Amino acid sequence: MSVFGGGSTKGKIIELLSEKWPLTAKKIYNQLVKGRHLPITYQATHKALKELVEGKALEKSKEGYLISREWVKQLGDFTEKVRDDLDSSGKKREIKTIHKLVFSPHREFIKFHLNFIQEVVKKEGKVEMVFFYRHVPYPHVLTNEEIKGMKELRKKLKWVIIAKNDTPVSRWCAKQWRKFGVKVKLGADTSADRLIIMNDYIMNVYMPWEALLGWDKAYAAKNIDEYDINFMMEQGILNPKSKTFVTILRDKEIASLLRRLV
Repeated sequence: MSVFGGGSTKGKIIELLSEKWPLTAKKIYNQLVKGRHLPITYQATHKALKELVEGKALEKSKEGYLISREWVKQLGDFTEKVRDDLDSSGKKREIKTIHKLVFSPHREFIKFHLNFIQEVVKKEGKVEMVFFYRHVPYPHVLTNEEIKGMKELRKKLKWVIIAKNDTPVSRWCAKQWRKFGVKVKLGADTSADRLIIMNDYIMNVYMPWEALLGWDKAYAAKNIDEYDINFMMEQGILNPKSKTFVTILRDKEIASLLRRLV
């Protein structure tokens, strides 16, 4: 699967529009069903198109839909670099270029990261991943389609979450991740708010201080029933005014040192 999520409905739409554009929603639906034999309704197609436009992956003109140039520039260039780096992994050289990406809203980073995992698995066969996080991430921000994709990769993932805070909400989230086969440690002595180690890749994720404080407030709930998921989605995950900055470095020695902290 490519970084654009080629196996998903949205990925098929991106693939289709990369070959011919612009296309109306009706033409896209017909191509998906007849040309690519995708079992999908027109309503589901329209919903996927709406989410792609909201995520700035697509643009809508009078003639129809087309891929956003800005989106391609941001993710496409990086994807090609990742592929080059992975292809050269057997050579005796290290890739130490730092990449900086910006995502808005935060949901776009989540989708990018999931596709990045799939890309690395495709090239390297497996992923050893460590999260150093402020809180245990809430698992249900993933769509059913994304959860299905992660389950298919379960045997190829060795995943550990190290969380700084130990709250009732984090404990509940930890329980859900453990069911998925992820190891979770709460109340860890770590200064990182969002640091991800993925094989030799080191991802630092930076969010506005206001967003972090909002997440602290949500995770301070006395139990999961008081957890304000609507606030988290509207103000944190889907807030178009909030930007997530990500730097990515590939360094085998540093990644190995960080994994030893687990």
